Amino acid sequence: GTSTFMEALAANGTTNIQTSVTGVAATKRRFIDDRRDQPFDKRLRFSVRQTESAYRYRDIVVRKQDGFTHILLSTKSSENNSLNPEVMKEVQSALNTAAADDSKLVLFSAVGSIFCCGLDFIYFIRRLTDDRKKESTKMAEAIRNFVNTFIQFKKPIIVAVNGPAIGLGASILPLCDVVWANEKAWFQTPYTTFGQSPDGCSSLTFPRIMGLAS
Repeated sequence: GTSTFMEALAANGTTNIQTSVTGVAATKRRFIDDRRDQPFDKRLRFSVRQTESAYRYRDIVVRKQDGFTHILLSTKSSENNSLNPEVMKEVQSALNTAAADDSKLVLFSAVGSIFCCGLDFIYFIRRLTDDRKKESTKMAEAIRNFVNTFIQFKKPIIVAVNGPAIGLGASILPLCDVVWANEKAWFQTPYTTFGQSPDGCSSLTFPRIMGLAS
């Protein structure tokens, strides 16, 4: 089981709304493009899915290995492994399954050259064109449930970060037990840039890890 685990670890609306969507998309692309080492390889995502016997999930790939569950972000409903409610629900479902089966731990990683670009702002902003109060409440609830799943998961979560981890993609890492990062990984929390409050409990976990000054 240990060798298999190490192999998997190593492998691994309105004008204002429209303007906001365009601005967020452009800003996020700059964060990635300025430091991108290689493009996100959709062929790699396809080849990974081809090796799986079950097509239960759309935005993640789940492999049951010897003694552990391997969850890989491989999003179809968002770009650059960003997190929208559909993606978050699938990750939650996979974690809940792993919590109840004989897996001793979970390995969490991603397909391609990007680990996770955090929240899918384009998805969220477009839904604010309808009922802002209702949609904002649904967004907050989806994020809260996603984060709580990591907090309440009782088995070890090992994360393999293979590239950029931005926003929520970075802030969930302290909620896991071990984080491995390769030489192409980097971490950024551009909350002030996006006018966003810190998420994933990072206002608590980051000072504990890095100190109040940092």
